[in-house]
Amino acid sequence: MPDDARIAQFQDLKKRFPHMEQPRWSLATAYEDAGRFDEAVAEFRELVALKPDYCVAFLHLGSCLIELEAYAEAITALESAHRLAIAQGHMAPKQEAEMLMEQAREEL
Repeated sequence: MPDDARIAQFQDLKKRFPHMEQPRWSLATAYEDAGRFDEAVAEFRELVALKPDYCVAFLHLGSCLIELEAYAEAITALESAHRLAIAQGHMAPKQEAEMLMEQAREEL
């Protein structure tokens, strides 16, 4: 399915189910996949506000912020992802957060 069709589908689901996390996740990652990082960041921010323990959403938020060269903000999001990954016992996201934090710090 083309990016625009996927995005439209997930925008509709978000409108229909505004308090559910899955439509927001799908919309945010569709924006990310399409390279629409500003919109992805906005969606990931809404998602972590709705579900503040969503480790992988913080990880993707940080990654998108790196794409936008917002390195300080990326580090903050990635620190949250890292902290949550440790608390939740998720080693792969922990390692990815560490790698992305290092990348963002090098760019500062």
